[in-house]
Amino acid sequence: MKKSSNHLLWYGKGNKIISCDETNKVLNENYMEIKNIVQNSYDDAILMGCDKNDFKKKLTSLINNLDFSLGKK
Repeated sequence: MKKSSNHLLWYGKGNKIISCDETNKVLNENYMEIKNIVQNSYDDAILMGCDKNDFKKKLTSLINNLDFSLGKK
């Protein structure tokens, strides 16, 4: 669910909205950085002849296989 075009609502444990402004600021900044990197990479891939669906499939797989890397949570 979006707050505005540049601000997303983030959910924590128990599906409760995270209310800390600083946490939301960091999460939204990270999201925008990722969005820009992914868009630039996608554009590069298409310009270099990569199939759009193949690129998206690989990114989806990357996201689906993420694990928390800083210990147990």
